[in-house]
Amino acid sequence: MNQYNNQPRSGRRQSGPQYRQDAGKHGFLSVLLFYVLPFILINGLIFFVVTEKPKGDITIGESSDYISTTMELKISSLLPLKSMEVTLDGNPVEITKTGSRIYTANLKNNGALEVKLTGFNKMRTALNEQVNVLDDTPPVIKDKMFKEGILSFRLEDSQSGVDYSSVTAYNEDKPEILPLSIDRSTGLIMFEIKKENLTISAKDKIGNEMHVTYDPKGQSVDDEELNGEENQLPDDETLEDTESATDSSKKNTD
Repeated sequence: MNQYNNQPRSGRRQSGPQYRQDAGKHGFLSVLLFYVLPFILINGLIFFVVTEKPKGDITIGESSDYISTTMELKISSLLPLKSMEVTLDGNPVEITKTGSRIYTANLKNNGALEVKLTGFNKMRTALNEQVNVLDDTPPVIKDKMFKEGILSFRLEDSQSGVDYSSVTAYNEDKPEILPLSIDRSTGLIMFEIKKENLTISAKDKIGNEMHVTYDPKGQSVDDEELNGEENQLPDDETLEDTESATDSSKKNTD
């Protein structure tokens, strides 16, 4: 009997449940590492590149003079842009690149701002913002009262403010009629109305001007004209056509 028969052979192939379990784990990890994960990463990257839409944030600045303001656009998407279009109420707006992903524009009107972004993958995004920080409306008359030929009212302008030095009036005889009094602390203004219509004009501090005409009874002529147009009856020809159509309808019914 050979004395070496009972000693293990170093080159003998290992077998058994533990060895098969280790080999199975090693094979699964290899497939996961070299096949599954690369497949997921590559396809995820392709999906991202194909479907990613451009992203951006619009900021409308405050206006110190109520005449102009600034728009700042920050691009937050990772993919580069192919094109950019900025419009205000449908009119093109000139933009300037001020940073690696920052664009600015000078705006001189209120309105609907729209930014259309197109990525290099041809995906598109539209950003919308309302510009309303500029003063484009004249002062308005509030708290109007009329008593014994004296018209009193307040002027309000919520943005640039009322230019009280511009408050004046005129009629057919006088091109300039100054108010009886102006209280700038309360905005109260008084005018005397005699036998003719009186047109009052005033501006705000950036030049938006209003004109309102009052009759000798203190009623706004503009309101009367508007109400008259709304209540205006059709002319004779229209009335005749209406009557003919009504008679014809009655005959057909009979």
